[in-house]
Amino acid sequence: MRKKITKELITDAALELLDQKGIEGVTIKNIALRLEIKPPSLYNHVANLEDLLDMTAQRSMKNLYDKLLVASIGLEKKEALWAIAQEYRNFAKKWPGQYQLVQKVKLWKSDETKELSERIIEIFSKILQKYALSDDEAIHFIRTLRSYLHGFTMLEMDEAFGLPQELEKSFSIGLNIILTDLESD
Repeated sequence: MRKKITKELITDAALELLDQKGIEGVTIKNIALRLEIKPPSLYNHVANLEDLLDMTAQRSMKNLYDKLLVASIGLEKKEALWAIAQEYRNFAKKWPGQYQLVQKVKLWKSDETKELSERIIEIFSKILQKYALSDDEAIHFIRTLRSYLHGFTMLEMDEAFGLPQELEKSFSIGLNIILTDLESD
């Protein structure tokens, strides 16, 4: 007996494809093949590929939000920022397709997806409230931290660090520089 096709099953299939093949692998045809249905049947549940990608981005964003939130529970200031930085990097490495989609702002179409992005920023912002930063300074810091995390992680995943020094130590040194600068303000 075939499972009843739902948006949840469609999104599950899209997430699997996303992490295996990247955004390019998430197509109506590939989802239909994975669910063992004909492609036109998907249109009973999604309007088009744009809608499918937004649903998938929304779930990916929720997954990242949940991971960052759990990582920061009970922690403050530098400890909390360190924990969510590690979790952010882990998320990108464990679910590379989801991470890729979370970065593609132009693919987020629904208000729900955009709201989840704002909630991720709020995690960082709440931690930063313990520092004497203006709202603008907090945003600049969040951008700087995200840029470091993204850049380091992408280089790591692309195996672009060819020297023998330990990657964890390099990551920790860079993160510590950014967080120490925050402490000195």
